[in-house]
Amino acid sequence: MLAFSISRATPLDDNVLQTILYIKQTFGQDQRSGGTDIVIMNWPIKDGPGANANTIGHAQGLTTHADQAKPFWVTMMDMVFEDGRFAGSSLEVMGLHSSKNVNNGQGQWSVMGGTGQLTMARGVINYNITQEDSASRTFELCIYVHYTPLEATQALCDIDRKP
Repeated sequence: MLAFSISRATPLDDNVLQTILYIKQTFGQDQRSGGTDIVIMNWPIKDGPGANANTIGHAQGLTTHADQAKPFWVTMMDMVFEDGRFAGSSLEVMGLHSSKNVNNGQGQWSVMGGTGQLTMARGVINYNITQEDSASRTFELCIYVHYTPLEATQALCDIDRKP
């Protein structure tokens, strides 16, 4: 027997987040090898490009060099926000990245979900590698996502509990 419930329609508020953040990838720290061509990452997310920028979270996940014939890495990560406006929230991100000398260091990642204040996020992150040397790489992230605030999704649960 198939069972389901239908509740009265409640519009979910759709908000937009447009911001610029930075990820600092330091090859000798904040990441470790997970085997051949796999990197387990915990890269800091910064609110600015300079040395005095605040760490507001971490990009945590995996990146793998799946095709040896191509210079791209497949990246799957959660951008976990620990400080600032979205503390306790995350964005689920996936896409390809390479080095500064491929596509002028530019690319795009998909945002396929979110938690906390960024619930049901969907959108894109256009990135630009602004700095790269033998020790580190800095990504400038232009984030554009639609999301539903946590309060709106909690209200849906309250509707289903009412008699």
